[in-house]
Amino acid sequence: MPVFRGGRRTAVVIALIGMVAPAGCGSGRSSAAPAPAPSGMSDAQVQVLVNNLVQCIRQHGAPGMPDVPVRNGHVVVPDENTVDQATRQNLDAARAACKAVEDRIPAAALQNNDRENVPNPADVPKMRQFAQCMRQNGEPDWPDPRADGVFPGADQIMAQGKAAVGPKIQICQKYYDGPIRFAS
Repeated sequence: MPVFRGGRRTAVVIALIGMVAPAGCGSGRSSAAPAPAPSGMSDAQVQVLVNNLVQCIRQHGAPGMPDVPVRNGHVVVPDENTVDQATRQNLDAARAACKAVEDRIPAAALQNNDRENVPNPADVPKMRQFAQCMRQNGEPDWPDPRADGVFPGADQIMAQGKAAVGPKIQICQKYYDGPIRFAS
């Protein structure tokens, strides 16, 4: 998956780009003292660092950068389809300008951060129903997922933009409402 795979820097940017995952940064715990993240920092402390990076990226040419939640010590990677094209195009330059801010985020907060957002084999039959629904609702080229839950051939779909594809995805979420990943 070109957008969410790579080294630490790629993970940070991807994490931040995709950080339009379901809002709600809390872990659902009711204890008075939150458990520390794998980095030794609380979610609130990591969230401050991530918020600083998101703000920096927005100020350096990627104003559509979404808010990025931190949950259970990890940056939550949402669906990459939630980021507009202009932000994607300007992200590398904005990220380079924000390198010092990015470096403050503990590596542990970025590792294994997308486990909750990865389809599992049990999701694949539902994803096939989702794909069939997409084809029936105006996306005739929408592919079936691979066995790993990744949809091949993102180029044509992504080129249409969120505004065109988003309403169709909403219609078909009755079949599958999990993360949608693409491979090129």
